[in-house]
Amino acid sequence: MQNERELEELLSLFASGFHIIFTTNTPELHIVAADPDDNKFIECAVALKADCIISGDKALAEIKDYMGIKIVTPKEFLGEFVRAESY
Repeated sequence: MQNERELEELLSLFASGFHIIFTTNTPELHIVAADPDDNKFIECAVALKADCIISGDKALAEIKDYMGIKIVTPKEFLGEFVRAESY
């Protein structure tokens, strides 16, 4: 996050209707070669049929997209959400 305002916007988005869901039934994937521990995030996203992963992690950011699941930074997410809301 670049500043406190961006963090407040992101927290507000989550508070206004975004959902956090947990799963224990995930596929075993080997996608993130640079940091294999990050595979768990993609595994969860696949299992839950997520639209995106929001992360500041550099190894994940390099992938950008996996099976239609977009991987974006918090800043990119905020920018896309704001653009979508303006239509």
